[in-house]
Amino acid sequence: MAAASNQPGFEALSGRKFSFYPAIRNIEHNEWTLERVTWSEVLVINNQGGQEIWIPRNYIGSVSSADEPVLIVGLSRELEFKAGAVWPHRKMVIEMPAPSAPHPADPGKAPSAPAGGVPATPDAESRVGRFVGGALAIALAACLMLVAVVSDGFPNPLEWLWQVSTETADQRYLGLNSADGYHDAVIKVGQPEKEQWLTAEEAQIQFQLLWYPSRSYAVVMLGATRGDTRYIGTIHTPSRRLLDSVRLSGGGSTASMIRNLPAF
Repeated sequence: MAAASNQPGFEALSGRKFSFYPAIRNIEHNEWTLERVTWSEVLVINNQGGQEIWIPRNYIGSVSSADEPVLIVGLSRELEFKAGAVWPHRKMVIEMPAPSAPHPADPGKAPSAPAGGVPATPDAESRVGRFVGGALAIALAACLMLVAVVSDGFPNPLEWLWQVSTETADQRYLGLNSADGYHDAVIKVGQPEKEQWLTAEEAQIQFQLLWYPSRSYAVVMLGATRGDTRYIGTIHTPSRRLLDSVRLSGGGSTASMIRNLPAF
């Protein structure tokens, strides 16, 4: 195997198994090993399916600090495997039809009056055109803003416009770290009032929530199996906002993982 790059994070992958988050679409098993690194791409091999794929380095994010319970390599965007390569996954977007341009008036004919008997004026048509154009511009801006928020491009402006309280009954979760498993969390924070698995039992990455609704927060655990999970952060249950996350050795944190948790 070729030597890993000196770039922070890649040297931690040499000779070790890891999983991508989010998982690459259209590939069943999410377990990989690093084969080769170039200045622009990374070659990885799927340990069960045998697929060899090149991934542009700008799609590779941070690497988790330890491989217990599973070494996680973050992806800067969701990818899918097709035609023997990986491509950015694009969700279907319904395009709004552009307003049709009005036909130029025949200079030899007078404008026909509508049924009400009042002729349409150029000013009225201009105002309607400006209204439609403005509505389309606002819709486009809203779509771009939503995409940027979902992809962690910049903070959610709704959080700035509506300052929702994220107060909790205590902050015991701040005593947790990435080395803490389920029993450590119970000792430090207390017995959860409810436990919930966000992923199916056969999934290769397991997410678990330890609910403390009377304290207004839930502890998030991550693992390769349900018997071995580790702490990755805490969310405010009434607002679902992030309260705490774990720093990763390769840079960044688990915040993006928590913001993209499976629906619950």
